[in-house]
Amino acid sequence: MSDMPRPSASLLWLLAFAFAALNLRAPIVVIGPVLEPIMASLHIGAGAASLLTTGMILCFGLLSPLAPTLSARLGLDRAIALALVAVAAGSALRGIEAFPIMLLGTLFAGLGIAFGNVFMPSLVKRDRADRLGQTMGLYTVVMGIGATLAAGTAVPLLQASGHWSTPVRLWAGLALVASMGWLWLAFRRPAAAQAGGAVRMTALFKSPVAWTLTIFMGMQSLGFYTLQTWMPSVAISSGVSSTMAGNMVSLLNLVSIPVSYVIARVAARMHRHSLLVLGMCALIAIGLAGLLLAPTRLPALWAILLGAGQGGSFSFALTMIVLRTRESQHAAMLSGMSQSVGYLLAASGPLLFGALKALTGGWAASMGLLMVLLGVQAVAGFLIGRPRMVTLRQGG
Repeated sequence: MSDMPRPSASLLWLLAFAFAALNLRAPIVVIGPVLEPIMASLHIGAGAASLLTTGMILCFGLLSPLAPTLSARLGLDRAIALALVAVAAGSALRGIEAFPIMLLGTLFAGLGIAFGNVFMPSLVKRDRADRLGQTMGLYTVVMGIGATLAAGTAVPLLQASGHWSTPVRLWAGLALVASMGWLWLAFRRPAAAQAGGAVRMTALFKSPVAWTLTIFMGMQSLGFYTLQTWMPSVAISSGVSSTMAGNMVSLLNLVSIPVSYVIARVAARMHRHSLLVLGMCALIAIGLAGLLLAPTRLPALWAILLGAGQGGSFSFALTMIVLRTRESQHAAMLSGMSQSVGYLLAASGPLLFGALKALTGGWAASMGLLMVLLGVQAVAGFLIGRPRMVTLRQGG
């Protein structure tokens, strides 16, 4: 087995990294645009169909803590290759016209994406620490591009092929290509470099920095997925046209792509980040206030502010995983801890938001909840913005 050149200098590493990132959001959003044809084809209701998306988010929360153990045993390169194989298998199964098989595919794809989400910051910590901002920016941008491509091509591919399975299965092929790239890198890396540390994730539980970042990630994820689910309904009920309401979601996601890149680059060059994160939370606060108090006046502006704040906050959280840890295995552990809690909270956010609307008959209480949780996010962000590292303590 030959030694490979330093991954940070390898174009192949960057291509493999980008292909992996491309597959860590697209399989989630590709179902939404073709959900109605899926329901009609399988003769299932909206509740059962929602399991094809919310089930995956629950997988992220429940399975992310298992990822660091896998990377410690196999090495990061082999672990990310295996995760992408799971995404490919899951996407292929979700293209089969049988609901139980589609649910099994959702579990496989959710497992693979959950693990991939954990591994990617750890890869950056290990291989591109000297270009951290650039690489984390690339990561968030490519994930956004993947989601945009999946959503934008789903209906045209359905119309061209005549079946909803075509856009779903497409991502199986792309994930398989990405996995082959990481397998090639794994076999070229020296065997000694494949080993990882055997530190348990429970060692993070006594680290205030780890919990602060976990809270920030959780609040950010909850706010993001709640807005993705309910922002059109809030806008439409306040007098915004349905077309404009849909455009607001698209604009939010589009704006988040360049902002996420800029924030990753800026954060990597800063020593203290508290003011930066407070600024992003302020953008979200203004966007939420505008959506509640003057939704029809400047709906595009509210979407832009929310997209900038949310996209920047997500990129900031991922970058802090790398900046606040000393070793790649520690980054994987922190990524698993923060994303597990984050996605579990994200799954509960839309439910709580809708329940408050049903209970009160209006959106004020639901929007007020988001503002309160944004305050928690701002406090956690201010604290994680201080230059303190995650400390690991065994036992307890």
